[in-house]
Amino acid sequence: MARKWIHKVGLAAISNGCLLVARKRNSDIFILPGGKPEGSESDLETLAREIDEELGCGIANPCLCDVFKDVAAGESGSVVVVRLYSATLVGEPKPCSEIEELVWIDIKAPHGLRLAPSIENGILPYLRKRGRLTGAASGRGGNKMVQSLLELV
Repeated sequence: MARKWIHKVGLAAISNGCLLVARKRNSDIFILPGGKPEGSESDLETLAREIDEELGCGIANPCLCDVFKDVAAGESGSVVVVRLYSATLVGEPKPCSEIEELVWIDIKAPHGLRLAPSIENGILPYLRKRGRLTGAASGRGGNKMVQSLLELV
């Protein structure tokens, strides 16, 4: 039986050593903010649209980190390929659209959440190895701009 391949872009939003994960309505699995391209969208167009739809934020300084492949969360027989980007979130993230809950998980500590296999098996170990993460910064007009730029060498 042929496997279904799902291609997504995901955002590694990092603040104070924590990764932002999201849970969709009617799911108990936490995933990265992001999603699938629509039509002929580029990765960056997809990422900007998805982050606006899911978090109500913009992004600045996007950078491709790496590509991860694993069993797709909640879809037996499917494989997900995640092109992981870092970027600065512009605005305060809040659950929008199909997203019901947002949680910041400590990259280096146990989290107790059910995460997508790509996060648990590939992305978190990758982020732990990289180690050079920046924290939050202040934005215009007293609004917080969440600094999520993963500094790559």
